[in-house]
Amino acid sequence: MVVSRRQHTIFEGFGLAALAVGALLTPLPAKAEADRLCTCSDGRSLEAGSVSYSRNSDRETITKIEVARNPSGNRCRAIWIGSTEIYPRGNPYRFYLTRKTLREKRLDGCGDSTDRFVKRTKNYEFVFGSDSSSIREMRLVGVPDNKKNSGNDPQTKSNKNLWNSITEEDSVDVPSQRDGPPIDPTHEFNRTSWVLTRKEIKAHYVGIIKAADLSEKLVPLKKTRMVKVGQLGQIEAAKSDRAIVRFYRGSRIERFGGLKNSMRTWYDSLGGPYLETRDDLYTPLGAYILEVSVDDIVEVNDYLDQQKKDRT
Repeated sequence: MVVSRRQHTIFEGFGLAALAVGALLTPLPAKAEADRLCTCSDGRSLEAGSVSYSRNSDRETITKIEVARNPSGNRCRAIWIGSTEIYPRGNPYRFYLTRKTLREKRLDGCGDSTDRFVKRTKNYEFVFGSDSSSIREMRLVGVPDNKKNSGNDPQTKSNKNLWNSITEEDSVDVPSQRDGPPIDPTHEFNRTSWVLTRKEIKAHYVGIIKAADLSEKLVPLKKTRMVKVGQLGQIEAAKSDRAIVRFYRGSRIERFGGLKNSMRTWYDSLGGPYLETRDDLYTPLGAYILEVSVDDIVEVNDYLDQQKKDRT
């Protein structure tokens, strides 16, 4: 078959165009991935989306990375950090949490951030109730229930052994905000972190007693309590598999309560029992302290991220 010069030129044009499109498309995924990763001067790597935790579930997130490319790899020219803070609103008998977003800041190089940021590894999904509106459970994606804590010694799950692992004494001093344990910025569950129950659970009580010098001590109890899904609380102490949580009455997230929670809110507003007595969040009336598995609680930022809102 004879091909004219004009046809030959058209075919060549198509070939060059295809090569050009291929050259443009091929490196895009690799470039996008490279712009999410960079190496600091100390050899550690940072990745966009990594987080750092602080008290009261305040959180910093690496939102963007500026990369300086050179033969030795992608160096961090600068990182952008976004910050959020958690605030309780309301009264001890009916309150909620709000998340405030602060202005992003740019740090040259890696700043002092190389060891306090960690990549998030947990993902959740909502399981809805029969009304298709109220949340019945926050399910951890990719981890079957029978695999959670499968490597832990069963005895570490008892209330008594948890506190024995924290102290050699029969009771332990209640830490204050000032002298509490230091915050681990790479761990989501720290003292004062806000959490919620991801499903209905049964948990052990932990009691508070006052010593002769008026100091307070935590002691383990055999009594148990059912905790509804979506109940808010703050962590008093935590280890790898267990946590002591101070749950607050009147703090159940409405999306988990559905109609029943809405009816109680209406009753409270008319002068129900939760409004009859003024108290603060840290008394036995306003709170109860329980030992729970860390697999049964969710850090509040994970819930807000999944809900795509800044209020519980």
